Amino acid sequence: MTDAKRLVRDAGRIVLRGSELPAATMLTLAHRLPILWAISPSAWQQAELWRMSLEKPLVLGRIWSALALSPLQFWLALARAWGPHGGAALPFELATLTTAALGDAIAPVHRRVTRNARRLSRRAARPRAMRQR
Repeated sequence: MTDAKRLVRDAGRIVLRGSELPAATMLTLAHRLPILWAISPSAWQQAELWRMSLEKPLVLGRIWSALALSPLQFWLALARAWGPHGGAALPFELATLTTAALGDAIAPVHRRVTRNARRLSRRAARPRAMRQR
């Protein structure tokens, strides 16, 4: 696969993940807001509150670790462009680096939000007698 095709494919994946996020977020919020409003939450709801509180710093840490080398990669691309053979490929290289950085940043968020939406939807689809466990 050529670099241009890979860039288009990666950009398409970012757009797809970005378009899935709002629907999954709304679904997750629809399940979690009543839990936040509950006066005396059940054991399952208390576990969901803990999960909700703990997942945000974990996802932020994953984003930071995924983007940790991005500034260095951008700097190296600019330094290579100033060399004797650089310059012509700089826009494409910067586009590739930007696409990779965006993909790395959105992947943990997308993974967590869609996983939560699927898990909460399965829980809501079960009969009420089975939910009390």
